[in-house]
Amino acid sequence: MGFQFFHSILLWGMGLVLLPILIHLLRRRLVRRHKLPTFEFLLRTQRRLTTRSRLRNWILLALRVSAVAIVVLLSARPLLQMAGGESGSTWSPLHLVVVLDNSGSMAYRTAGGTRLEAARKAAERLVRDLSSSDRVTVLATVGERGEGPPGIQRRDQALSRLSAIVQTDAAGDPALAIRRALESLTVPADRRTVMVFSDFARGDWDKVRVQGLRRLLPHAELQMVRVAPEAGTDDVVLAGLTLRPWPPRAGAAFSVSTRIVNRGGSRKDRVPVSLFVGEERVASAELALEPGAEGGTSFRIRAPEKGVLLGRVELGDDPLETTNRRYFAASMGQQLRVLLVDGDPQRGLLDSDTFYLASALRAAPPGGDSSMLVEVVAHYELAKVKWEDYDFVAACNVGQWPPQAAGSLRKFVENGGGFLLAGGDLAARSLPDGGWLPAVLGEPRRLSPPRHPAVPLELQEHPIFGALGRNPGRFFSRVRVGKLFPLSPAGSAAALLTLADGTPLLVAGSLGSGRAAVWASTCDRDWGDLPVHPVFVPFARGLVEYLGGRAKGTASTALDAGEPLEVRPQAAGRDEAVRVRTPGGEEITLRLESPRPLSPPARPGAPAAQERSAAPPARQGRFEGTARAGFYQVLFADDSSQILAVNPPASQGDLEPLSDSALRERLPGVRLAFSAIRAGEGNPARSVEGRTDLGPLLFLFLAGLLVVEGMLADHS
Repeated sequence: MGFQFFHSILLWGMGLVLLPILIHLLRRRLVRRHKLPTFEFLLRTQRRLTTRSRLRNWILLALRVSAVAIVVLLSARPLLQMAGGESGSTWSPLHLVVVLDNSGSMAYRTAGGTRLEAARKAAERLVRDLSSSDRVTVLATVGERGEGPPGIQRRDQALSRLSAIVQTDAAGDPALAIRRALESLTVPADRRTVMVFSDFARGDWDKVRVQGLRRLLPHAELQMVRVAPEAGTDDVVLAGLTLRPWPPRAGAAFSVSTRIVNRGGSRKDRVPVSLFVGEERVASAELALEPGAEGGTSFRIRAPEKGVLLGRVELGDDPLETTNRRYFAASMGQQLRVLLVDGDPQRGLLDSDTFYLASALRAAPPGGDSSMLVEVVAHYELAKVKWEDYDFVAACNVGQWPPQAAGSLRKFVENGGGFLLAGGDLAARSLPDGGWLPAVLGEPRRLSPPRHPAVPLELQEHPIFGALGRNPGRFFSRVRVGKLFPLSPAGSAAALLTLADGTPLLVAGSLGSGRAAVWASTCDRDWGDLPVHPVFVPFARGLVEYLGGRAKGTASTALDAGEPLEVRPQAAGRDEAVRVRTPGGEEITLRLESPRPLSPPARPGAPAAQERSAAPPARQGRFEGTARAGFYQVLFADDSSQILAVNPPASQGDLEPLSDSALRERLPGVRLAFSAIRAGEGNPARSVEGRTDLGPLLFLFLAGLLVVEGMLADHS
């Protein structure tokens, strides 16, 4: 309990209480005493009258001093701060801003429900206690947009808004909510209060750094209300998933590894972990965790033969379900269709330019099939080849290209295909109309002595070397290259494999939706011995999968709950809208719009450029309704779809609350007050401190003083 004043500077007016005393002293009569024997018998009566008169005068003086003090207090507008919430009146209207934390951590279950339910109950009780002259603004930490000032609501509208705020799995943005709350304090009102109901978990509030806030008016306040702090922070968190290989091949096995953390203060003996594919539980395990310890389990399952893989990992029930699930999704790819073009076909297999490459790509695990369908043709058969029947094409030592085949090859790559041009004694230095290749080939030259390839340091984790683990360059240390085509990367192409001195050996770049690469050596042993080293098989397969990856399958777009989904149709079309299906089954129509092209400003005096016809930019959309974790499906007009898995942010597992002092550091320049409500209270608003205007009471008290003072003055 305490006092506040609207205009505390007016308290300096308390010096005016000396004015009645000064007037009293100035009006005292100076009496000269004379002793007369004839009046001696009246002395006793005079003494009794004088004592009564002095008492009345002292009372009058006290009443007048009190009246002046009350007038000063009324000017300063005193507030009594005490538990019980804010109350409004027509005498002193209130603008109350309620900020409700609906982030994932507020789903923590307590004895009386979740923390969000307790916060909503307290906020609703506060709003119901307001008068008809008061105004309310209701904000949430998740789902608020920073466009335009927040709306001002009446009591019934605020209650509807509170009931409409739902629990989410997303991370909140407390800084934005507080800034918007302060911006909304523009409605004329005697009292302006912002109440933030939250658990103040470190996951959301630790990064709050609100600078440059305008100071609140002296009679405005930011009150931080802790929700159910007695419930604690005991929780087991599914902190992450690792899937290898990802995305998996259709029908192939892959592993799912989990990382689980016990953030509670007690040992967890049997934590159930379940793996679901679709709605079927395909594997389960249990583990024990010490307080603060980290553990995990690993499962190995087989991907479906076709369609889409939808999976999730779940933990057993605990107070916070938000951190108990993680989702993953991928579309199953088909076997990669590979075409190898042999520029110097020979009778013997070992002498063929494509023998080693075809053998590496046809390799399969014991008892299984290769993920690639390999076909070999001679260079003189190119006129009969239809590029669209394949996902990847490799030209090994090809010197002559039919013009029609070479011209359509570029379109094949632009539409998503992969292409590799390898060198050789017969190989042409370029293709007809081959300016789109990622590198320009020079005259072949010998290396004396032969040198070994090296992987640039910044490309150690490139997908081509994914099967080689860390430091893939060590596998090439025994490889020797004796002859090569000097390569000059073109445009944004990059050298993925070089010699020790930086001379490019493999240059790759993108073209449209596909990729192309140039290999400076040969696919056989004519210019180097790479094909006979063990590293050749994983290197060749990684290169082909990278260049022709459109048949490999695609992993779901990974998003944290609350992040916007950028929708861009893969096929060019005139779709004006798509449908987004949420985890709850609701379908929401999302309009697609063409981005406005940015044109450079015209220079003064420059001639106007001629208009050139250009293809309109592809339509795109932005879907922001991903506050719940689960699977979202984007449905396009051509019956194609895109599935993505949305997971709770890792920050929602950090439930440790920030202290009062830490919050003060993060919100400098703002006057803060702190209180707490307990879960299951009949009237949780009683635990929230509010401010009552004492103006009406003081006014009535002043009126009473003046009446009494008038009565005493008349008698005197």
